[in-house]
Amino acid sequence: MPEQAIVTERPLPTLKELLPPVGWSADSRSRATDGPVRLDTTDPQYLTYFSSIKRAIEIVWQYPELALRYGLQGRLLLEFSILGNGDLESARIVRSSGSNLLDEEALRAVKAAAPFGPIPPWIGRNRIDIVASFEYLDNRLNYRYTR
Repeated sequence: MPEQAIVTERPLPTLKELLPPVGWSADSRSRATDGPVRLDTTDPQYLTYFSSIKRAIEIVWQYPELALRYGLQGRLLLEFSILGNGDLESARIVRSSGSNLLDEEALRAVKAAAPFGPIPPWIGRNRIDIVASFEYLDNRLNYRYTR
């Protein structure tokens, strides 16, 4: 006598059950109690909001003409705080590029980009401290004629 296979049915999980909870964080350093969040974080909780902040800053950020003329380059680290309504609370240089001209332009760009959009409810914070790296690279080739 052939054996009969027993088939059990169970419901498939819903999309909501498969997705991580709202408070989940891929990067534990980005949690509210652990200090500032990097602007380039890959934490899904911040991605869309931080993308809008980056776009707003990039629109107004410029390489100062005088810095280009003298070939000034550098990387700086800037920290800024955004309130729940999107207003910029503070901005400061954490690590200088070595050039006041470049540092001041990065600060100016963040201030000019503000106010940002309100902090989305899924982030669950009424204030975010953000750390951003600004890099000035002059990729022009400098040809010099020597005899």
